[in-house]
Amino acid sequence: MKSNLPGFDICLEKTLRCSRYALRTLAAQPGIIEELRATYLEAFSRRQMLASLEAQPRNDENALKAAVRNLRARVLLRTLLRDLNGLANLDEVVSVISDLAEVTIKTALAFHHSALQATLGVPQGAQSGAEQELIVVGMGKLGGRELNVSSDIDLVFIFGEEGETTPVASGKSVSNQDYFSRLGQKLIAALHDITQDGFVFRVDMRLRPFGDSGPLAVNMESLEHYFITSASPWERYAWLKARVIVGTSSELQAVVRPFVYRKYHDYGALQDLRDLHSKIRAEAQRKNRLNDIKVGSGGIREIEFIVQLFQLIRGGRETHLQTCSTREALQRIDERGLLPHETVRGLQTAYEFLRNLEHRLQYLDDAQTQALPANAADRTVIAEAMGFADTSGFDSALQDHRALVAREFDALFSAADEKQLTSPSTQADQPHQIGSTAQSTELATALAAAWSTAWLDEDEMCGPLLSHLEGLGFDPEASHVIATRLQQWRQSSRYRFLTEKGRTKLDRLIPSALQAAALQGGQAGVFLRVFDVLEAVDRRDAYLSLLIEKPAVLERVARLAMRSAWAADLLKRHPILLDELLQARAQSTSIDWQQERARLEEELAAAHDDTEQHYELLRHFKQVHTLRLNIADVDGRLSVMELGDALSALADLLIDVALTLAWRSLSKTPGLGAVPGFAVIGYGKLGSKELGYASDLDLIFLYDEALAAPADSCARLAQRLNQWLNAMTAGGVLYETDLRLRPDGASGTLVSSVEAFREYQLQRAWTWEHQALTRARFCAGDGRLAARFDAIREEILATARDKTALRDEILAMRAKMRAEHPERASYAGRLNLKQTPGGIIDLEFIVQYLVLAYAAEHRALVRNSGNFALLQLAGELGLVRRQDAASASQAYLAFRARHHLARNNNESESLIEKHELLSERQTVQALWDAVFDTSSNSLGNAQTTIPTSRLK
Repeated sequence: MKSNLPGFDICLEKTLRCSRYALRTLAAQPGIIEELRATYLEAFSRRQMLASLEAQPRNDENALKAAVRNLRARVLLRTLLRDLNGLANLDEVVSVISDLAEVTIKTALAFHHSALQATLGVPQGAQSGAEQELIVVGMGKLGGRELNVSSDIDLVFIFGEEGETTPVASGKSVSNQDYFSRLGQKLIAALHDITQDGFVFRVDMRLRPFGDSGPLAVNMESLEHYFITSASPWERYAWLKARVIVGTSSELQAVVRPFVYRKYHDYGALQDLRDLHSKIRAEAQRKNRLNDIKVGSGGIREIEFIVQLFQLIRGGRETHLQTCSTREALQRIDERGLLPHETVRGLQTAYEFLRNLEHRLQYLDDAQTQALPANAADRTVIAEAMGFADTSGFDSALQDHRALVAREFDALFSAADEKQLTSPSTQADQPHQIGSTAQSTELATALAAAWSTAWLDEDEMCGPLLSHLEGLGFDPEASHVIATRLQQWRQSSRYRFLTEKGRTKLDRLIPSALQAAALQGGQAGVFLRVFDVLEAVDRRDAYLSLLIEKPAVLERVARLAMRSAWAADLLKRHPILLDELLQARAQSTSIDWQQERARLEEELAAAHDDTEQHYELLRHFKQVHTLRLNIADVDGRLSVMELGDALSALADLLIDVALTLAWRSLSKTPGLGAVPGFAVIGYGKLGSKELGYASDLDLIFLYDEALAAPADSCARLAQRLNQWLNAMTAGGVLYETDLRLRPDGASGTLVSSVEAFREYQLQRAWTWEHQALTRARFCAGDGRLAARFDAIREEILATARDKTALRDEILAMRAKMRAEHPERASYAGRLNLKQTPGGIIDLEFIVQYLVLAYAAEHRALVRNSGNFALLQLAGELGLVRRQDAASASQAYLAFRARHHLARNNNESESLIEKHELLSERQTVQALWDAVFDTSSNSLGNAQTTIPTSRLK
């Protein structure tokens, strides 16, 4: 392989053409050339740096300064030679320079700490009495381990607590503040001072509390007080990249994290970053630095701002974004789908290009510059160093990268009031239009003016407001309903007690919300649902900022509210989900559940043993993915069956993760490993993969005596799992569970051994329990039990039965259900789609009868493939007429679609008019008559005792 690499002499020749710094340094220190010749094929390692400094005298400050400066020259020369000749990539360059900074900081600090202790004593805490240490915090590119080759380093000095040093022989002691300030000054001089050997790093201390006017070193309590009382918004941006270089980090992180990362998604940070960028851009203009690849348009700083925007907004909730590295954060943004993949790839490529260019600009003269050279000769050198044959090709590539960065930056940071509510790409599918863009803007402006004066009308409806509502497209009745609600709210104590900032933002949002609702058809109900969401967040500045900064979110809320009252209610109860409407993944129907689980487990691991946080993470995970599926559902991108499959897969995942968490809490076993010998079996809608949005879970718990813990331990595990699923928290309930389908129901044990379950099913189970078994499957736990459960299920379902007796039992059961709850079938002249003759339950009973009656002859019927597939299979097997089976299966899909529509409208029951789905119900009724031969049997004559309290 090495034979294909460029020879040293060729590499050296190019290096000397592209770096005047290298030319000067090698002329002054020609001995370095032979070292380069021997080592240029490998990166300068941290180990080699340490070995180089360990050989230096330990009691000579001048010798230390010379040693670290000599090391810097050798490291920089080898690194730039490798970089310019294609032997090193960006990762190597920034890592090596960051290693150099860390090694020289630690070496210099250790030297001077030892020297100061000999003369001033050991610093001790006044309260703890413990020896205190200086915590050196690297900020900026040092914090992210992304230093450039001629970078300054931003440092902050922290120590634990106030106190004094132990007296030395002279009896003199100093305060900890004095001690660590002197130590900090010594460290700065060791790196920053320019000697005959040059310097190591320029040291910038302006990011410390109160900047140049503040103390050089601050204690932890003072730092926390500063964050709470005096820190500016831009300092959150700076401390995001803080990383401890020397010292203990845990206590510092406990202070820094709450300052940088908010508990909820913080869209207020967008304006802070926008203001900071505006100041940087203005300063660049003032100093004529617009062609600076760091601070100019489309430069490195804009990529950093894009990345840190997501970190500041979302990092408090999504801890995987809490990283100091720009490159790593950008990769995590891509993995989470927070930006389109192609956008991220473009930003990554641009970042690498610009950072490589930054290094080549600095290689010229070892100057801290990011400005493109003005003279043609140097531009030619830079073009060659970047691998281009001429300056035109280089200029074109640079322009393309900066244009992409500027475009993506503007897309994220442009002010919300500069954007239209609805983009041209989304206007075409709106159900209602209010005229041209100009007319829309004019109406919105007039509406805002009308709203601003609406509160003046104490006794009667505001005429201008009503007029403008009708102008937007609301009919008079809807306008009256909306205006009444707004007037009541405007005059309420809730509105009066809002902060001025909150009232201002709401007054700005309400006209936009009205316009968004008008675009969705002008229904009063749509606006009221949107307004409920606004009212839910009226005291949460972060969400108000989100809706102002990202007007598309408000549009999507209105769009969703028109199609799904359930989704609007979900957003009202959990406004953190508003952020999900921004994500590209919300528009995708493809979910990689394995990948999603890995992300969830990463977040759970980051929360350590915080059970409350684990509860919330599980619930938020469910809410995010349920909303995502609901959006796809109401947009028509998911079929009813696909939706049921996806909601069931989500439930399986959460049950399994909750099970492992419950097991870990009981067994004190670290990690999220599988639970041995324990299985969760799903029945009903979960078992048949037909879950809806608000479905509860029918569960039973099994264990294998040879693999699992004792039965009482398994019972405690089942109880703990049920608690994880049912517990009411701020995030709501994960799932409501029903455990009545276990053997012997409420009087039975909570868990059963696999053998006991088999014995019960063979000897004592009711026919209806065998019916329920047709829709049962392994959902979570030890996968070794899945095959055993499937074998028992097949054994039971494939048992030969007396078809006449079976038919009579099922008919009697259905008759008893109707007799005991006649009110379930109809409500005020409307029919309950689930209970009415020819409805969902009748169709399910037909399928269950066919499985139990014929599985002994046709084993394919035991497959838990859902009612639709089983009906079609029954037709193929000739158990019913093929055409009847096809018609009934289509009727079933229509029933499920109508049922989902009811859930989207927050209806607790699927009620239909008598004429709705009439042909479908007649189809099912005809199939019922054919299968059960009810023309010759009276339902009322069948007699049996059935525990309907356990029936769903």
